[in-house]
Amino acid sequence: MFGQLLLLLACDKPSEAAEEKGKVIARVNTANLYATDLEHIAPQGLSMSDSTAFIQTFINKWAYNEVFYQQSVNYLSEEEADITKELGAYKKELLAYKFQAKLIEEKLDTNVTIHQIEDYYNANSQNFLLKNNIVKVLYVKTPVNIPNLAKLKKLCYSTNPKDAEQLKSMCIQYANNYFMNDNTWLMFDDLKKEIRQLNEIPEYNIQNGKIFEFTDATSFYFLKIIEVKSKNTISPLNFEKNNIKNMLINQRKQQLINTIKKDFFDKAKTNKELEIYN
Repeated sequence: MFGQLLLLLACDKPSEAAEEKGKVIARVNTANLYATDLEHIAPQGLSMSDSTAFIQTFINKWAYNEVFYQQSVNYLSEEEADITKELGAYKKELLAYKFQAKLIEEKLDTNVTIHQIEDYYNANSQNFLLKNNIVKVLYVKTPVNIPNLAKLKKLCYSTNPKDAEQLKSMCIQYANNYFMNDNTWLMFDDLKKEIRQLNEIPEYNIQNGKIFEFTDATSFYFLKIIEVKSKNTISPLNFEKNNIKNMLINQRKQQLINTIKKDFFDKAKTNKELEIYN
């Protein structure tokens, strides 16, 4: 399968240079994989057996890749195998990328104020149309056999702030899952994954103030729809804050790099380091 190439556990006496790298673990012709190459490659926290399996997979992958590489060297013509230009271009791109990343790390202002976010949102609100329904909810899921289930249901329906604290206390004690932050928008599709019964409810029934109770063999579900924003309507600001912040930072990144590149370009022309011949 591998022709003249052999993958062997090392048994030959290593050279002095090889001895510095440690024991040879695998070989494909003159290419060696050393014990030192395997140091610290396994993620921390793995059991002994899992760590051994991880390392064995690494060795096998190295062997397959090395065999294929050596076959490619033998198969391709000298001209086809000459990648000097590609390596030069890749080196330039890689160094430029690293330099750009360092400049961004050192010089980019990532502080975005709420006023900047609001200004961007107000100027571009039509660009923030919802692709899916989003909701604010009160949601509680508990086992069906908890004590005081009737009391929990009563607290779910209450609008008294004191009852909300008591409900939260019961949820901490009994609930499998709950959500009581009425300032946070959730994707309704994500909620349907949590409460399968919602898939049977027509979307026009998902309205502000609507309450649903579901019970299955193991769980009781309570859901109150506090507010709904339907798809194809303008997304609320607090649902888009993080997106807008990231967009503003990305704009600054591009502006920063463009400015720095232009400065370097202009200085190179001024200092006669750059000449363009017609």
